[in-house]
Amino acid sequence: MLQCAIDFPSQVQHAAQIGAAFKLPRTFRNPQHIVLAGMGGSAVAGDLLARLIEHRAPVPFLVCRGYDLPKFVGPTTLFLASSHSGNTEETLSAVRAARRRKARVVCITTGGELRSVAQRQRPDPIPVLSIPQADPPMMPRAALGYSLIPLVYLLGSLGLYPGAKAHVGETISLLTRLREAAHPCVPTSRNPAKQLATSLFGKIPWIQGTAGLMSAAAYRWRCQFNENSKTLAYSSEYPELNHNEVVGWEDAPGLADHVEVVILRRPGDHPRIKKRVEITRQILKPKTRPHLVEASGRSALAQLLWTVYLGDFTSLYLSFLNQVDPHTIDNINVLKSRLARA
Repeated sequence: MLQCAIDFPSQVQHAAQIGAAFKLPRTFRNPQHIVLAGMGGSAVAGDLLARLIEHRAPVPFLVCRGYDLPKFVGPTTLFLASSHSGNTEETLSAVRAARRRKARVVCITTGGELRSVAQRQRPDPIPVLSIPQADPPMMPRAALGYSLIPLVYLLGSLGLYPGAKAHVGETISLLTRLREAAHPCVPTSRNPAKQLATSLFGKIPWIQGTAGLMSAAAYRWRCQFNENSKTLAYSSEYPELNHNEVVGWEDAPGLADHVEVVILRRPGDHPRIKKRVEITRQILKPKTRPHLVEASGRSALAQLLWTVYLGDFTSLYLSFLNQVDPHTIDNINVLKSRLARA
């Protein structure tokens, strides 16, 4: 898992080559809405993509986590079925439903049943964005570059993500610099990810992200702490948390003994959200001292993946402090095994 993190900038670069080479049929142009069906790491890629294009694309983007589809899915829908293994049962159920409704389906996978379903379609097989399967297989959460970047190029080719190629180039450069700072060889005194992991050790991470991009990043951090570090974690979003969650801190004795707050923000945040973050930090300070993470980069994609990458390294270093294997997902495997017999 640590090697996957170290290789992430190269993964993003390779994923960009895959995305640039992929060509969609002309009939897929001008969709009225976009739906991505996926679970786990594949769905997180959808969350990130939805936030990236929400102020660019003139059509709505929905991430579907489950077996069933919204009623509006039909012939004018661009339907992205994403499953790293190709065997995610919820996604397979959703893609079959999408085909019945004649949606414009694209699959993104390493293979498995999803690829077989795509190839069996007649007279026109479903287009497949093929991503590589490592040996031994890569965990889906470690393959975020492959799940996300080809779709950035796909939407760019449809005119729904202007400037995609340039943004990917900036992102790779920024990720490479962050790898140099957060690399395992860099001591804790100069390593931001190791420092943050040390602060989070023995605590429940509570990740707060500013609206849009950083809220999606906060959810990714939460999932990485869950799976890599084997610890409970929570995520919240500004400004929504100022309308409910902030009241829950009024009478919370010992909060600092159990919870460590990390706030993710970016230079392009709305001015009122910046004010809200500062006021919220002041409210929290008597109980706990939040860590503030400011995203680097000019483009939204660079800011988003820089923040995600820092969280990935932090979750891995926390797993080592917790003395757990970041690769294993025992409870998920138990659940899948019991579902298979149900």
